[in-house]
Amino acid sequence: MPNAKRSARPPRKQGGDRINNSEKSENQSKLSVILGVAQSEKTLKKILKQIEKLCPKEIIVVINGSNDRSIDLILSYSTYALKIYIYPFALGEDVWRSIGASEASGDVCLFLDTDTIIQAEELQPFAMACYKGVDIALQRSRNRIMDKAQNMETIMLARTFLNNLLSRDELGTSSMCDLPFAITRQAAAQIGFQHLLVPPLAHAMAIERGLRIERSHRIKGATSGEKGRPEGKRAWRELTCLGDHMEAIHYIAERNNHLIP
Repeated sequence: MPNAKRSARPPRKQGGDRINNSEKSENQSKLSVILGVAQSEKTLKKILKQIEKLCPKEIIVVINGSNDRSIDLILSYSTYALKIYIYPFALGEDVWRSIGASEASGDVCLFLDTDTIIQAEELQPFAMACYKGVDIALQRSRNRIMDKAQNMETIMLARTFLNNLLSRDELGTSSMCDLPFAITRQAAAQIGFQHLLVPPLAHAMAIERGLRIERSHRIKGATSGEKGRPEGKRAWRELTCLGDHMEAIHYIAERNNHLIP
């Protein structure tokens, strides 16, 4: 009688074990991971562990407006090359991106927040795309509008409209609004670090300047950390995103010296 144990497959390795030594070595010399933190005590350690598996040159943490244990957790976390910037008040939705990029020393910046726990193996493709010549590596978002929530559907339409306006229909709904994404430090400087705090505007400026912006990778495995996000905060975030798209459209209109109908 065959031994049942002998036919069993060994467990599949997860996370950073799939990142080879060559990729880790390149990350150690080139990659800055920038993490935005606010009210993140439940996900912070798990996300940092995935970042460590990348073996980046540095991890830049920007904490703003946290009144939970996030600050204590990050100050007690032991890892190499950790740079911490703490603000006792909320800076605004995406201001941390601008701060992190301006402080980064790596050739490539990978932006993350603590809303979602993403495996290291799902993060590596964004960095690799930039190593191979892409200026900005975006998530490969679906082109179809699938969300039933009215505001989210409007946001997806705004993303599609912006990409169409910029003659980049193939990008669909892919946007610098979505995290994670990676950008070379040279491209960030060309856009202007200060403009990264308005993702749709930075997106428009990157395309208008002829930077190579591509859909790199679709995240397959992620764990949401947004459980319990207040409805009012979610609605405010969506309205802010729509306002940011209006700012980007206004920028394009001014550059082309015509009004958008």
